[in-house]
Amino acid sequence: MPGIGVISNRNARLNKLYPKLKDRMAFVVGRGGEVASTGSLDDAQQAIEEFKRVGIDMLAISGGDGTAHRTIELLIKTYGQDPLPPVLLLPTGTQNMVPGSFGIRDSGVATLLLAQARYRHNLPMRCLRRNVLKVNEHHSFMFGLGIGPRFLQEYYRRGKTTPAGAASLLWEYGVDAARGGVVARGLTATIGIRARLDDGAEIEMQPHSVFASFIEELSLRFKLFPRAGWDEKLFEVLIVEGHPALVVKALPFLWVGSIRPLQGIKRHMVRRLELVLDHPEPYTLDGEVYEPTDRLVISAGPELRFVVPGLRLRPADKHLRHDRVGPWELRFLV
Repeated sequence: MPGIGVISNRNARLNKLYPKLKDRMAFVVGRGGEVASTGSLDDAQQAIEEFKRVGIDMLAISGGDGTAHRTIELLIKTYGQDPLPPVLLLPTGTQNMVPGSFGIRDSGVATLLLAQARYRHNLPMRCLRRNVLKVNEHHSFMFGLGIGPRFLQEYYRRGKTTPAGAASLLWEYGVDAARGGVVARGLTATIGIRARLDDGAEIEMQPHSVFASFIEELSLRFKLFPRAGWDEKLFEVLIVEGHPALVVKALPFLWVGSIRPLQGIKRHMVRRLELVLDHPEPYTLDGEVYEPTDRLVISAGPELRFVVPGLRLRPADKHLRHDRVGPWELRFLV
């Protein structure tokens, strides 16, 4: 039986804190799969090639959002035109935005235990169908320009890469913005952009932030993109041009996932977004900061199936696209 293949990134936060976490996962998987402990992209590449060779039924990824993003890039590259296996995200990173968007809130071991129990008894599991973004040559769930990478650069510089550290830094910026401080003005410095949405005319704008996403949540459970998973190949874009004080005022509505119009923030649902910047700027993909560039092409990438092993999906949303995976073979319950 091919089983469940697990990629466990030993550089992920929880895997560093608890090095034996991978052993617990190996115990859970048992003879119904394999756990590959990876420390580099080459390790992950080799593991995925082996998983493809044996024909795994499901790929589980143990790590944070960056691990999921990098592993899925390798998965798409390795499988090429062949059907991709369903993906199970095991939260063991710092923020875990992606599994949180899919309603997976339990620990990585608990999530794997539930999935393996249902798999061994050949019980179908629900999964969400979701595209990934294609940003230049990369694949990811969420893209950020402006505030996103600037915030993350300071967040990583301080070294307190925990939800509490992110909340503390966000609070500092919020207070500074309310006072009209220099720090907040630097965070929200505008970027000259020539943009094209789908096949529309080129638009000149001066936003301080642009976001695009196929997932609903950012860190700290901010639901900036409540419509991100509604339609195939259609992702949500936020263009933020408002004064820092307006951004602070909008934070409660962005946290709860409101789709009401917000002053200084424009929303679009698009299939393609082209950005030409006046000068190179860093950008972020799923919490990782990339080198500055002055041209970005963002489009819908492949659609994947993400396993949600609980008895039901997250709180009912009739717009979510979902189906089931399994049963895999006829087995007796013993």
